[in-house]
Amino acid sequence: MKNGIGVRRGLSRLVAVGLAFGGLSSALPARAQQNPPAETPPAAPEPAAKKTPAPYSLPFMLRPVTAGNVVRLDTTFAFSKTKTTVPVLLLGSYKILPNLAAIVRLGMIHSETSGPEGTKATSFINPAIGALYSIPLGESWKVGLFAATTIPVGTGGGDTPDMATRTANLDGIYARASMDNALFQINYMTPIVGAGIGYIANGITLQAEVTLLQLLRVRGATLDKDAARTNLTAGLHFGWFVIPQLSIGTELRYQLWVSNETIEKGTDPTRIDNWTLGFGPRGHFKLSDKMWLRPAVSLTMGLDLPTGFSGGGLEYKIVQVDVPFVF
Repeated sequence: MKNGIGVRRGLSRLVAVGLAFGGLSSALPARAQQNPPAETPPAAPEPAAKKTPAPYSLPFMLRPVTAGNVVRLDTTFAFSKTKTTVPVLLLGSYKILPNLAAIVRLGMIHSETSGPEGTKATSFINPAIGALYSIPLGESWKVGLFAATTIPVGTGGGDTPDMATRTANLDGIYARASMDNALFQINYMTPIVGAGIGYIANGITLQAEVTLLQLLRVRGATLDKDAARTNLTAGLHFGWFVIPQLSIGTELRYQLWVSNETIEKGTDPTRIDNWTLGFGPRGHFKLSDKMWLRPAVSLTMGLDLPTGFSGGGLEYKIVQVDVPFVF
């Protein structure tokens, strides 16, 4: 009898323990639902990698279509039948807005005429101030809008200049492939407007530009008879990157005197316009994250009169040494 009672008590205890464990197991999920574990915060998205812009083949004598911080020393050595002329130009460009750069251009020139009555002289030419606004069109195209004016303070101007100095100034026109006429027309102030468009992608630069120059005489009426002259320049530039550090470029240029009574009434009508072709290599050396050195050497030849090689042309051979420092 006692054994039966003990067995019943043992079974009762086992049942109680089983019920206790069952209640605990059912309570744990409920508690887990009441106090869910803290969720792991989503990982912050990784910043998108900054896309490297396509390399740009800087033109030789045309304007760039990009605004930048640049100091540029540009020297040409021009050899013709009768003259040796060396214009030296210094350009400074500084971005005042992300796509807008203010520009200052200064220069001097030395020219020597051969022969027993040859002359030589050195002159400071008209400085120019202006601005370039660059407009991106998608990823591969840029438009560059340009406006400037020259300041007529160069030496060799006025009614009674030193004639050798005046001649040196005018020699600079052909020595710069007729693309920078305004700098060498010492007696004129010249407002300038221009536009260019460039395709820059896949290691290729293809660029076109046109510029209008309106020369307004402010002194020297005795020698410069035209109160005003209008000049037009245009050009095409093609550049190809052989390797990231080296591009090869070629440049076709055209200059036209839209209005110039002195030439129109003169004896040499070939002076009205001029075609030139230039080509050469340019280096692209990265000095730091924002600093580049882009030196170039190019050779320019006249394609027609008056600077060309046929029909009694002046046979101009122009070697350009161009050293831009970009920062």
